[in-house]
Amino acid sequence: MYEDKEIKERILAKAEEMFLQFGYQKVKMEEIASGLGISKKTLYKFFPSKENLIREMVLSRQCTVENHINKIWEDESLDFVAKLKVMMDYLGQQSSRIRGPLMDDIRKCIPDIWNEINDFKKIRGLEKAKGLFELGIKNGSFRSDIGQDLVILMFNFAIDGILNPEVLSQVPYTGAQAVETIFKVIFEGIFTEEGRAKYISINYGKDKTVNEIQNDE
Repeated sequence: MYEDKEIKERILAKAEEMFLQFGYQKVKMEEIASGLGISKKTLYKFFPSKENLIREMVLSRQCTVENHINKIWEDESLDFVAKLKVMMDYLGQQSSRIRGPLMDDIRKCIPDIWNEINDFKKIRGLEKAKGLFELGIKNGSFRSDIGQDLVILMFNFAIDGILNPEVLSQVPYTGAQAVETIFKVIFEGIFTEEGRAKYISINYGKDKTVNEIQNDE
């Protein structure tokens, strides 16, 4: 029923907002219900427990991210390097959203969900990375003289390690800045000259040459 679907979506949106701000442990179910102006009975009708609620919230967010990434790669108006840049920006934004107490709470309090999140990142990340590198080599944007499997492992280990809440809390960078740096180090190293020039022009503007940008740095 449409009304039930709408209420459920409102609950998920409100729960995500509160969990991201305060963490999992500090938010109570009655506070979520109060914030929505609904009764606890209505809330429990859709989500019998707080763990059930956050599990569905995580699943919903994963679907949203995956669908958005797929739309980027299916966008025929963007060439390969532009898609890479748009994807980088989007992943950086998503990483910044989760910085705070929530992921640390999940890791400590509900490790099975934490493991599911990591499994999702590894499986989907490896799939996307493999397709990304294969396409980059095929269209001449990436060098073909570097071991693809090793680069994919480096990329996934870097993303998985740096975006861990414990690691990220030790450095003065946002999730977006961390992702951008990872992309810069890995992708600029495997770009061909042509691919690197195009990537730099998208990041810094087409008015500067590669040499001018390198001199600025």
